[in-house]
Amino acid sequence: MFADLLLPMFDDDYYPDILVAEVKQLIVLFAKKVAKANLSETDIYQFANETISLVNKMKPQFEDLDSSLDDTAADYIAEAMMMAVQEEGYMDIEMEELVANREW
Repeated sequence: MFADLLLPMFDDDYYPDILVAEVKQLIVLFAKKVAKANLSETDIYQFANETISLVNKMKPQFEDLDSSLDDTAADYIAEAMMMAVQEEGYMDIEMEELVANREW
């Protein structure tokens, strides 16, 4: 599963691969947290908020490389996070809630 995370962002020259790789690592860490047994929806959303807070801090790095964390990036990131939670059997999680605290 992890090999395919954020492929559209890697394929788009607008997003710097080095930064997309960092975002991917954050999502992999999120997925590992979600893989723990018996999590509540609140736990999952808390892990998601922590992950997105770290992505928010990367916004200046994207801008320094003439890129941005735009709505399209938000969709790709949300989809990747949703794949991680569904992989673990959490089907009632709202995709938009996973990235609710984004600042871009």
